[in-house]
Amino acid sequence: MATNKFWGGGSSSEEESDSSSSGDEAPAAATSAAPRRPMARWAEESSSDDEVETKRVVRSHTDKRYAQLLEKIKILKNHMKIGDFASLIQDYEQILKMLEKLKTVVEQDGGPPKEFVKSICGLESFVDEMHQKHLEAKQNKGEKLTENKQRAFNTLRAKVRKGNKDFQTEIAHYNEHPSEFESDAAEEDDKSDSESSDDGGAKASSSSSSADSSSDSDSSSSDSDSDSSSDSDSDSGSDSDSDSSSGDSTYSSGSRSGDDDDEDAARERKMIRWLITDEVAAKKKKKEEDRGQREEKEKKPKKPTAKDKSREVEPREASKKEKEPDEYTPEQLVKKVTEIAQSRGRRNFDKKAYIDKLHQLMQHASKQGPRAQLYIYSTLVSADFDNTGSVFAAMKIELWNEALEKVIKMLPLLVESYKDLKDSGYDDKAIQAMADPDNEDPTAHPRQQELFISFVEKLDDELYKALQFTVDVYGAEYQEILGNSSKFLVVLKRTLHFFEETHQVQPLAITSLRLIEQLYYKPDVLNSAVYEAIQHAQPEADKATWVFPSDSCAFMSKLCRYVFAAGQTRYQWRALLCQAYHLALHDHFQEARDLLHLTNLQEKALESDVHVQILYNRVLAQMGLCAFRLGKIQEAHNDLMAVCMHNKARELLAQGLSYAKFADRTPEQERAERLRQFPYHMHINLEVLDSAHHLCAMLLEVPNLAMQAIDPTNKRIISRVLRRALDQYDKQVFTGPPENAKEAVVSAAKALQKGDWQSACAAIEDLKLWEHIDVGHPDNGAKVRDMVKEKIKTEGLRTYLFAYASIYDAFHLDQLVSMFDLPSKIVHSIVSKMMIKEEITAFWDESSKYLLMQHVEPTPLQRLALTLADRGAQAVENNERLVDHKTGGYGFKEQGREGKGGGRWDAQGNEKGQRRFGKGGHLGFEDRKGKGKGRGKQSSGPPRSRGWENARAGAFSGGAQRGWGSRPN
Repeated sequence: MATNKFWGGGSSSEEESDSSSSGDEAPAAATSAAPRRPMARWAEESSSDDEVETKRVVRSHTDKRYAQLLEKIKILKNHMKIGDFASLIQDYEQILKMLEKLKTVVEQDGGPPKEFVKSICGLESFVDEMHQKHLEAKQNKGEKLTENKQRAFNTLRAKVRKGNKDFQTEIAHYNEHPSEFESDAAEEDDKSDSESSDDGGAKASSSSSSADSSSDSDSSSSDSDSDSSSDSDSDSGSDSDSDSSSGDSTYSSGSRSGDDDDEDAARERKMIRWLITDEVAAKKKKKEEDRGQREEKEKKPKKPTAKDKSREVEPREASKKEKEPDEYTPEQLVKKVTEIAQSRGRRNFDKKAYIDKLHQLMQHASKQGPRAQLYIYSTLVSADFDNTGSVFAAMKIELWNEALEKVIKMLPLLVESYKDLKDSGYDDKAIQAMADPDNEDPTAHPRQQELFISFVEKLDDELYKALQFTVDVYGAEYQEILGNSSKFLVVLKRTLHFFEETHQVQPLAITSLRLIEQLYYKPDVLNSAVYEAIQHAQPEADKATWVFPSDSCAFMSKLCRYVFAAGQTRYQWRALLCQAYHLALHDHFQEARDLLHLTNLQEKALESDVHVQILYNRVLAQMGLCAFRLGKIQEAHNDLMAVCMHNKARELLAQGLSYAKFADRTPEQERAERLRQFPYHMHINLEVLDSAHHLCAMLLEVPNLAMQAIDPTNKRIISRVLRRALDQYDKQVFTGPPENAKEAVVSAAKALQKGDWQSACAAIEDLKLWEHIDVGHPDNGAKVRDMVKEKIKTEGLRTYLFAYASIYDAFHLDQLVSMFDLPSKIVHSIVSKMMIKEEITAFWDESSKYLLMQHVEPTPLQRLALTLADRGAQAVENNERLVDHKTGGYGFKEQGREGKGGGRWDAQGNEKGQRRFGKGGHLGFEDRKGKGKGRGKQSSGPPRSRGWENARAGAFSGGAQRGWGSRPN
C-alpha cells in the first residue's frame, strides 16, 4: 500500500500491478519528476524497501564546454534568422573563445568540431548574401538599413572575414563535401532535441504538480493528508507525461540536476508514461478546451468604440469633401493648393498623400498656364526641403534628387511665364512691380522666380553640406554625392543662360557667383572632362553649349563682371578671390597678384567674415604654389610663409580642426569651426604646401646664413622655421636617413651649407611634391624639379663664395663652372651681381677669367671683439630699460639728447678728451665719478658703424691690402 500511495494510483489492482512491476525504476522517476515538499516528506517517511538511490554521473569539464559550444551555436542560428547583427557579433566572438578553450581537444581530434565549421560557414554565406542585398537595394534606391544596424553589419562582416581566415582549410573542405557535415550535424541536433524534451518533461512535471495539488486540496478539504499527497503525485506524473509528449516544455536547469546521464533521462521517460490517470487526462482535456475558447474570443472582432467610430466617420466625411469639381477657376485652384500647403508641419502629416493631392491638381493647373504649375511645383519642392536634417546632417541624396527634378521642370515654366508677360506688353519694370509685398497673388512671376532662385541656392548648400559631412571620403557614398554635382551644374548653366538673355541683373549675379564657386578650384582639364561628360547626355540642340571655353580665365572674368553689376560688396569680394585663385591655379601669377593689390583685397578680407578670410588664405596658398612653379622663389616664400609659418595651415585653410594643447574652445566655437570646413575634393595638399615652403626657405636662408658669417652686422632672419629645424638637426646625437619631406629638405640644407649641391639634389629627388605640384599637368613636376635643381646649384655657388672667400686670393671661372655644373655666362652673372650688391669684395681681372678677392674681412679676433661690443651694448641698454621702468623717466637718455654725453662710438667725448677713446669717453661710457643708480650708464645716442664699412671703403681706396686696412681721413 505504501508503494501504491507513493505512486499516486487508486485502489485498483491494475495500478498496483503496474506499480509493483515497475520495480526499481519507480523511485528514480519519482524523485526526479515530483520535487514538491509533501511528496518529498512522504518519500522520506516511507518504509518501502523498493526505493533505490539515484546515481549521479560526473561529466568532465571538456564535455560541459562542448555542450556550451553547441548551445551557443544554436543561439547564433536563431540570431541569423531574425537578422540581429549586434548579437551575432557577440555570438561569433564567444564561440571562437569557447573553441580556444577546447584547444587541446581540438588538436587531438585533428580539427574543430564539424558543427562549428558548419556554423561559421553558414554565417559567412549569410553575411555575403546580406551584403549583396544591401548593394542591390542601394542601386535600386530601395530601403536601407538604419545607421546603427549598418554599422553593426559592417563590424560583423569585418570580424567574420578576419576570423574565418584561421579556418580556411576546414571551410574549403565543407564547401567541397557538405554531406559529411550534414550527418554529424543531424546526430547532434537529434541528441540535443531528445535531451531538451526530457528536461522539459521534468520541468513541466514539477510545475504542474504544484498547480494540480493545490487545486485538489482546495476542492476536497475532507480528504486525508495521505490521499491528497497521493493525488498530487499522480497528477504530477500525468501532467508531466502529457507535457513532454506535446513538446511544449523547454529546458530548465532548476528542474533537475545538470549532471544526469542520458540513461537516467530515458529511464525517467519510460516511468512517467505509466503514471497517467483518467482524472488527469480529463483535466488536461478541459484545459485545452478552455484555451481554444479563449483564442476564438480573441480572434473575434471587437465592438467598435466611440473613438473608432469617430475615426471612421472622419475619412468618410473627408472623402465626401474631396469630391473634386470638374474644373477649377484660378482663384479656386490657388485656394485649394494653399489649403493643402497649410497641412505641412501639422501632426499626422502624410507626405505621400500631400504629394498625391498636388499631383492631382497639376492636371487643372496645366490648363491655366505656367504660373499655376509653378505655384504647385514650388509647394512640392518646399515639402522636399522640410526634411533637410539638422545643421550637421545633410539632406538625403534621394530627396535631393527628387527636389532637383522638380526644379528642372520649373525652369521651362519660368521661361514660358516670362515670355507670356513680355508678349502681353509688360516691360521689365512692370514685371518687377508685381513683386510688391502688397500683391497677394502667390502665383506672380517675380515671386515664383525668387522661389526658384532660392531653391537653386538651397540645392547647392545641401549638396555642399552632404560633401562636407561625409566621413568616408574614399567610399562610394562620397563619389555618388560628388557625381550629382554635374547634374546641378546643368541647372546652373541653363539658369545663367536664361538670365543672360533676359538681362536681369540681381538673379544673374547670384547665379554667376554660384557657377564661379563650382568651377574656380578645378583645373581646365577637369572642367573640360566634366563638360564633355555632360555633353553626351544632352540633346543635339544643346550639345554646342556644353563645350568648355579654351580661355577659362576670360570666362571667369566675364562671370565676375556679372557679379559686380549687382553692387553687393560681399559677392564682389568672393568673386574677386575666386578669380584670383583660378588665375594662380593656371600659372598667371602676375595677374593674380595685381588683382589682389589693385583691389586692396587683403584689408577687405580682414574686415570681412571668417569665410572670406579663409578664401583669402586659400588664394595666398595657391599663389605661393604658382610662384614656386614659375621659379619666383622670393614671392613664393612670402606667400607660403603667411600660411605655413606657425604650423596652422590646416586651420587657416579650413581643412581640419585645430587641436591646440592649451586652447580652450567653447562648444559654440567648435561647432562654428566644423561648419566652415571645406569638402575633401576642394582641399589643397598640405604636404605640397609644407615642402614648397621649406624648399623656398632653404634656397633663401642658407646663403643668408653663410653671408652672416662674414658680415656680423647682417641680422636678417628670412625663415625662423628652417633655422629652428637646422638647430634641432644639429642637436641630434645620431642623424639617420630622412623619414619625411621636412627632414629631407633639412638634410639638403645641411649639404648646401657645405657647398655640396649633389647631395642636396639627391635628398629632394624622391619628394612627393613633384607629382602633385601641378594638378592640371602632372608631367610638369619633372620640369619644376629640374628648375629647383638649377636654383640649388646657383645658391650653392653663392654659399661657397661666402664661406671660402676669406681663404682664397682668386677663383678661376672655369673652376667654378666645373664645380657647380653651370654655364660660364650664368656663373659670371651671379658673381657680378654679388659684387654690385657689395656682398663680396672682389673684382674681375682684365680677361674676366679670374675673380680676384680683396681680404678686408675682419680676423676672428676682431670678429670676437665686435661680438663682445654688441653684447656689452645690449646689456647696458637692458639695464637702462630697467631704470626707466622703475623711475618712470628716461634715465640718462636725456643727457644724450642734450649733447652732454657722447655716444658709444662718437668721436667727440668730453671737453678734455676729443680722441676716439679719450678721457671721459673711454669705451663709450660716461663719467665714472658719478654716484647713484645712474653711475656708468651708456648714452642713448645712435651708435655709429663699428668700422666694417670704413674697412671696406679703405680697401677700395687703399688697394688689396690685408687686415682692416686704413680708415678714411
